[in-house]
Amino acid sequence: MTEIRIENLSFQRDGVEILDNINLTIKDGEYITLVGPTGAGKTSLIGLITGLYKPSSGKIFFDGIDVTNKPPEDRVCGVMFESYALFPHLNVLDNVSYARHMKESDHQETYHISREVIDLVRLTDRDAALPHECSGGMQQRVALARAIVALEKSGILILDEPFKALDAGLRMNLRREVKRIATSPLLNMTTIHVTNNMKEAMMGERIIVLHQGKIRQIGTPDEIMYDPTDLFVANFFSTEINHFSGKVISVEPSETSSPDEAPLLKVVISTEENYILYAITKKIFKEGDEVTFIVRSQYFKARHKRRETKTNNIYGKIKRAKFMGAWLRIELEAKFKPKNWTTETPHTKHTLPKKTIKIEVPTTRTAIHNFMVGEGITVYYPGEFVIVFPRIPKEELNQILRVK
Repeated sequence: MTEIRIENLSFQRDGVEILDNINLTIKDGEYITLVGPTGAGKTSLIGLITGLYKPSSGKIFFDGIDVTNKPPEDRVCGVMFESYALFPHLNVLDNVSYARHMKESDHQETYHISREVIDLVRLTDRDAALPHECSGGMQQRVALARAIVALEKSGILILDEPFKALDAGLRMNLRREVKRIATSPLLNMTTIHVTNNMKEAMMGERIIVLHQGKIRQIGTPDEIMYDPTDLFVANFFSTEINHFSGKVISVEPSETSSPDEAPLLKVVISTEENYILYAITKKIFKEGDEVTFIVRSQYFKARHKRRETKTNNIYGKIKRAKFMGAWLRIELEAKFKPKNWTTETPHTKHTLPKKTIKIEVPTTRTAIHNFMVGEGITVYYPGEFVIVFPRIPKEELNQILRVK
């Protein structure tokens, strides 16, 4: 196994800063996912770790040894590429053993090790097959076996978006299979799994979120989902989000607090739309603070009874309803009276401002017919599923919500 330590790492290309002051430690034997949108700097960071690129500044250490200026062949890295890059004229065994043949003179020992790894990836009896005779899933496992054999017995395994080209059903099965292999105690590997897929990122023991060349957060899947450091991370790990900004009108201890954890607070706000909403959070706020609530679309519940006077309840009419298979995506148009509204304000019930609320409802046969366009419903959410930030300006909200 290999520990990776990166200190103050920056990388520029053609005068453009790609990575800015990256500091990171990946533990021995850890399976970590590196995630971010296209252009975040993921490929450049992997290129620096493997030695394909030279940093503008900073250091890279493997097990405490400075490898910053070492060439790729002197680093214990095996890479599984998105395209697999198999040699079409070589069979499975020769593809898997190729890199080791280039380094070792004992070819029989190389074949022996390669067959052991082929067994590990469950391709026994397929070692004589050519790539075009293998399914997409088999080709993926051949590429994985080749990367493992190139490492000898330990080192760093890098999976560069390994499931991107696969269909959804195969992708789900191979996620489990790849993690089983990569974390096998027989291999003693440290694994970096690169992806821009939210669900795939959850495979990691920890997740590194990269955006615009900077690390935005490092944490467990649970921390990333329920305690994101900023709006970018919250948005990236959501299908869609709803946001409400307002002023805190009360703060009190939550009844859901556990004696074994940090105390939870119930934070109640009055929003710009005149809604009274609350959140259960560990973050400290006081009366008068300006905050923004973030609620993911899947955490809203829907009921047909009108209960908009209740906290965390919003009434509106269905503007769109789209059947998405396992769930129904609903856009709700909620009219509201602004805080400065009076009877003299030139608004009527037909011209009041509107806010669109996006929710996802689990699909049943009755649900498809129960939520029809034009119908009025009330949506509500549990306070425990709200993410609270100090108030985020509208311009910043709109800019970040466009990034995925």
